[in-house]
Amino acid sequence: MRIHRFLRLFKGIGKPISIFLVPHSGLPSLRFNLSVFFFILFGGIWTLATIWAGYAVGRHFDYYVTKMDNKILRTKMASVSDQVEQGMAYLEMTRKTDDQLRKILGMRHELQGEVDSLGGAGAADLADFRKMLFRKADEIKEKTLSGSLTKMQEESRKRLSSYSEITWYMANRHNSLRATPSMWPAQGRITSSFGYRMAPLSAVSGYHSGIDIANEVGTPIHSTADGVVRHSGWAQGYGMCVVVDHGFGYSTLYGHMSETLVKEGANLKRGQLVGRIGSTGTSTGNHLHYEVWVAGIPKDPMRFFEVGVKDSSFSGIFDGIFRSL
Repeated sequence: MRIHRFLRLFKGIGKPISIFLVPHSGLPSLRFNLSVFFFILFGGIWTLATIWAGYAVGRHFDYYVTKMDNKILRTKMASVSDQVEQGMAYLEMTRKTDDQLRKILGMRHELQGEVDSLGGAGAADLADFRKMLFRKADEIKEKTLSGSLTKMQEESRKRLSSYSEITWYMANRHNSLRATPSMWPAQGRITSSFGYRMAPLSAVSGYHSGIDIANEVGTPIHSTADGVVRHSGWAQGYGMCVVVDHGFGYSTLYGHMSETLVKEGANLKRGQLVGRIGSTGTSTGNHLHYEVWVAGIPKDPMRFFEVGVKDSSFSGIFDGIFRSL
């Protein structure tokens, strides 16, 4: 049954179809006899041709769109490369500034080595990156550029760490200088120096742990560095005296005062008034007995007057920079 239907359909496809063309200009009409199979074949070919043409046009369009996107991307990457190059130039300036600051401050080379160990882009990496930036935009690979940006960020963190270390070094040195007894505690003339001497009351040789500065009663006495008052009052042999703890292992003593003007626990600044010259305790005349201790051991105060002259410039520079922060 199905075979008969298929044969009948096949015969129907083979039958001709007449097409008449009748012009309105008086020309003779035309007649075409074409089979149904021809129309089916022609329709199939036309459909395939249409699909292929659409595919070809689509691919051509995608090509131009991709080409345009690539052009835009290369332009953007070229712009980013220029910006990164500027950033690298600033980083290079910070590197040089870092080196100069360390030289000015006298920081050890070991400190620089510790900073280098933190990572980041080295000199060779920065040179390779600069070479890449001088290439054409279409030769710059996004992966390479991304890697260079990562190294740039690491270098930035490295510089920031270095500057933090320099700031800490400067602050620590500044605090150390502020804690170092480096100014004259009072005006007057030195009547007894540091070291062994003939004791004025016993006429025997003894060790003098400070210096004596003679002047009239009431002459102001000043703290020679920042610190905290640990004792203010009477002490055996020293009479009315003040002991100041300056930190960093430094302490000072001011003895034989006529009066003390600070209380225990008070915070002092260098140059602040602590008392006045007198002759209390074991004393033969009006003077200030001044001592400097380092880690609990008395040292010659005259050495610190020379240090104060050398380091006053650094302290002044530091105060000028950080006072407003």
